[in-house]
Amino acid sequence: MLVLASITVLTLNYHGEASRVVTHARNGVADGLSPLQRALALVMHPFGDVVSAVFHYGELQSANAKLRTQVGALSMQLAESNYATNLAREVQLLSDLPFAGNITSVPAEVIAQSSSNLELTVELDRGTSSGVGVGMPVVANSGLIGTVIASSSATSTVLLVNDTRSTLEVQDEQTGRLFNLQGAGAHHYLQLTPYGSSSGTIAVGANLVTAGQTNGSPASPFPAGIPVGDVESVHTSTSGIFATGEMTPFVDTTTLQYAAVLLWLPPA
Repeated sequence: MLVLASITVLTLNYHGEASRVVTHARNGVADGLSPLQRALALVMHPFGDVVSAVFHYGELQSANAKLRTQVGALSMQLAESNYATNLAREVQLLSDLPFAGNITSVPAEVIAQSSSNLELTVELDRGTSSGVGVGMPVVANSGLIGTVIASSSATSTVLLVNDTRSTLEVQDEQTGRLFNLQGAGAHHYLQLTPYGSSSGTIAVGANLVTAGQTNGSPASPFPAGIPVGDVESVHTSTSGIFATGEMTPFVDTTTLQYAAVLLWLPPA
């Protein structure tokens, strides 16, 4: 009845003296209906949004999927760019090794890791066609990795320093004292033992480098001065003389991606 009355009043059109009365009544009805209109709008607006969302749900899903795809593609591009930048930096560092001196090096990529804890080796994508031969040292940016034990035309196999078959002479970089170093297998420290009368005490944290050719010893399989690792612990005898120790290599071979083969062989 309210709606019919409002329509009747609002549609009346009088002239003359009655016009003012009708206009006044029309304005009054409009003012009375205004709160009702606002209330209806508040109630119906969310319902309209829901209806609109139902009709456009498929479009929203497609748009969201497209955005997720674009975000994923951009994230992948960024990750690939960062990865390529890091690898380029690593390869660049391998071409300028401060401890290699004038020795020529051949950068190589690690293409396989040994699957056995008894034999610790890596496979490189460089072989005899690149000048890589058996007995050559293999290094990373931070130091020694091992030595080449097999080489084909396109690949080579490297025996890692922590393999139990690996032995070398190392030197305390600060004191010059010599020690023997023996691989102890995967997830184990390398074992440090005295080197004849040339050994003495050594401190925890001391940096060890390859000794190279020393007086009274056969030719070393490594040139002198290549960083190997630092001393993790030291054990002394009851008389206080150094007995054994453990060393952590500078290079983590489990995450190794690139290496460099030093084209160097020990003198005959």
